[in-house]
Amino acid sequence: MLRTFRARGFKSLIDLDPIEMAPLTVFFGPNAAGKSNLLDALLLLSRLATARTVAEAVEGPVRGLPLEIFSFLEGEGLPGLLGKQKASCRLEADLAAKDQLYRYEIEVAIAPASGTLTVESEYLAQLTSGGNLAGEPSIVLENGKLWIRQKADLVRWEVKADHAAVSDKQFSGREHQAIESARDILTSFRSYYLDPRSAMRLPQPPRDVEDIGPLGEHIAPFLYRLRAEHPKVFRAVRRTLCTLIPSVDDLDVDLDERRGVISLEIIQEKTPFSARIVSEGTLRVLALICVAMNPWSGSLVAFEEPENGVHPRRIELIAEILGSLALEASPRQQVILTTHSPLLCSSVMKLAQKHPDGIRMYRTIREGSNTRFLPLALGPLFEDQEIRQALTTPAEDSVFEGLLLRGLLDG
Repeated sequence: MLRTFRARGFKSLIDLDPIEMAPLTVFFGPNAAGKSNLLDALLLLSRLATARTVAEAVEGPVRGLPLEIFSFLEGEGLPGLLGKQKASCRLEADLAAKDQLYRYEIEVAIAPASGTLTVESEYLAQLTSGGNLAGEPSIVLENGKLWIRQKADLVRWEVKADHAAVSDKQFSGREHQAIESARDILTSFRSYYLDPRSAMRLPQPPRDVEDIGPLGEHIAPFLYRLRAEHPKVFRAVRRTLCTLIPSVDDLDVDLDERRGVISLEIIQEKTPFSARIVSEGTLRVLALICVAMNPWSGSLVAFEEPENGVHPRRIELIAEILGSLALEASPRQQVILTTHSPLLCSSVMKLAQKHPDGIRMYRTIREGSNTRFLPLALGPLFEDQEIRQALTTPAEDSVFEGLLLRGLLDG
């Protein structure tokens, strides 16, 4: 679980104060306020723990060119960065695994003239339950040199390396338990910004996947494997989709042996529709169900604006799905959401009445080039004008309660 997170020099997170995370944490605010940048920072933190190099970590799902992950100077933009000898960003997190608590920090830098990416510093230490240092750090920078602790000795590690020490699997086993534990936590992060317009509709060959992919692009091979290896869970996904969207009669996924690709088909009102023409809202709800029921799931899932493309009357259902995943399911997963929907905010606030210690909400604001996150008091529900208006919006009665947790997986 992610307990706290801080970023400096990452996109619009120029100097972000430590954010306290809960099992379900929601960041809401207008477009372009910087909510997406927070998810990108978490994704980069996770990828630095898994990628072979820093260059590989910043590619792919992390949006923007490598140079664009670093904060721009006020009013200067990309040309200002290109004129610097070096730009850097720092990510810091407190991570919890079972009864252990760790603090991990990493600073990466780029030489704009060459595009070379390096790890400038790294730190990992075990903490007490009160947040104090427990013993000596496992990774520490001292006198300009980076050291890895191995038993009672310190082993020198290369400064300005092209990859993070925590990602190096030579540091595993009993001698490097803290490094291995931190790596396991970070590699289990999943971040989604679903793309039901195109990525989720493309034909896919069979793949050895344990996830639907950041864009939902692997949803067909995921369901195909799920049906083969966990047929009970596949049937539960199908039943839940039919329950949440009453017009859906069935879900099917098959391999086209001539083309070598998997076809996803949804039967609606007795008519079969391929993924190419199913509504965006239906695909998005299906993706959320897949994540909620994934038997190979990680410890943290982050969603960017899960309400997009979904009928307003089903937004409360989305909150129920994600709330159950974070607060009631077994095993639980930490859920982080970004949204600009007052309906989703009001639905989460209703959940907070039942789980006051399990939910945090932050208002996202932009001050010049810098993004800030202001905690929202979850006591009185009528303090925020936008959410107050949303609370008066009629919402569909929740049918998700009890489905995942009360017999849905039976049979």
